[in-house]
Amino acid sequence: MLYNWSMGADGQIIRSRSNAGLKRMRAVLAGRERGVLVLEGERLVRDAIRLGCPLEGLLVADDRPELLDSLDSGGALVEAQLLQQASGLKTSPGVMALAPVPQALTLDQVNLDGDPLLLVIAGVADPGNLGALARSAEASGVRALVLLAGGTSPWNPKALRGSMGSLLRLPVVIAEDAAQVGRELNERGLRQAVAATRAGKAPSDFDWSGPIALWVGPETGDLPDSGQHLEPITIPTAGEVESLNVTVAGSLLLFAAGRVGPTTS
Repeated sequence: MLYNWSMGADGQIIRSRSNAGLKRMRAVLAGRERGVLVLEGERLVRDAIRLGCPLEGLLVADDRPELLDSLDSGGALVEAQLLQQASGLKTSPGVMALAPVPQALTLDQVNLDGDPLLLVIAGVADPGNLGALARSAEASGVRALVLLAGGTSPWNPKALRGSMGSLLRLPVVIAEDAAQVGRELNERGLRQAVAATRAGKAPSDFDWSGPIALWVGPETGDLPDSGQHLEPITIPTAGEVESLNVTVAGSLLLFAAGRVGPTTS
């Protein structure tokens, strides 16, 4: 149900910084309210509406009234300057919404029929990297994301924006215990590979057939112990470069897995 935010004195446009809706938006962005996420930007808000996410609040800048009408989800117009002040961005895109945090899945709720590719992300702290990884995961045919504790939240506003909605569309499993995840994946018949800086097979030499879970680690540091044999894959590099950014490396390996067919005209 849409959050019942009071309108401005004219009954149409919010003009006060002390408006309850604006105050709540700022509180969520500041991390003072759990269980709620901020959606900022027209694309992200439209994706959430299309996916049936129940908005708890919707604010649109008063210089974009046609956008509020087209979203057809209730909400309120707010002075553009006030929305900019509430925004988590340097330049507000003119639309912000609140929605409940999606319920995370467990591995036994993920459909693993056929030859699924899963991406297991451990300890990625930068929300921009997580969002970009999720975007690449969806584009490359990943069936689900498994996020291990210790990294940034998938509901971080920067991660959501960086994913371009992929974190809302992909099944997301959030797990505490890497060893438990490793056992469950093994029991469900998935081979487990890991992006390794060195000493692994080249992506072109790796056998990508069958159900596979690809593990990627943090920007710095080691993966937590999965308790399983992880087959290392190493991307060859030229010059003195020792490693690639986690998003770049993960993306290259995901597309090397070949879960996306040729495009057709």
